[in-house]
Amino acid sequence: MALRGPVVTAVVVVVGLAGFMTVNSVGGFVVASNDTAEQSSGANTKTAPPSASESAAPAAPPVTSSEAPPTTEAPPPPAFPAEVAYAGRAKTSPLAIAVVVKGAEAAGYLCDGANVESWLRGTAQAGKLDLASKDQSSHLVAGLEGKNITGTVTFGGKDLPFTIGVAPPPTGLYRGKGGDTTIGWIVLPDGTQVGISTSGARSAPAPRLDPAMGAVTLNGTRIAAAKVAGDTTFG
Repeated sequence: MALRGPVVTAVVVVVGLAGFMTVNSVGGFVVASNDTAEQSSGANTKTAPPSASESAAPAAPPVTSSEAPPTTEAPPPPAFPAEVAYAGRAKTSPLAIAVVVKGAEAAGYLCDGANVESWLRGTAQAGKLDLASKDQSSHLVAGLEGKNITGTVTFGGKDLPFTIGVAPPPTGLYRGKGGDTTIGWIVLPDGTQVGISTSGARSAPAPRLDPAMGAVTLNGTRIAAAKVAGDTTFG
């Protein structure tokens, strides 16, 4: 009985060592190291390369702006000076023409220098003129072209084209009235004058006017001459 105790103890120790080795051996297969886990995780999270269909997909069209293109505003129409006079002759006739403008109003005078004349009234707006005589027998339409006016005048049953320029003072249009006599003058820029004196039913060439004097004497009667403006009215 005294000899059995050490033998039993030795057996127990041997069995215990074998069990410890077995546990370690099993644990080597069950517990993974940190390095092994990280490698496994990295292998599982790699990004797959793009497929052939994704590589061949067309590029998205460029984004276009919905903003409307800027618009070009039309230039403003030409405008007459606040007050101006034009004088000259028709292109195919010796008819003298004078037009005076003040604001939006205009007046005119047509004269052949012998015995035919016509006084006109009308408008001057947006570079356009439209004038007519009281009986509507004479009519003038024109437009501003640079510093000149170009248009057509209907006079004596004929349509006459014209282009006339600015008549600076003292040239321009004058009118005088005394008793039953009315006189009209067109003083042209070249110094020549065209006018008619009408007394009752009789007409004759007008006497020469000195604009600086502002009057003429006709048949012993002094007749004052006033410069006509665009807003002048005729009786």
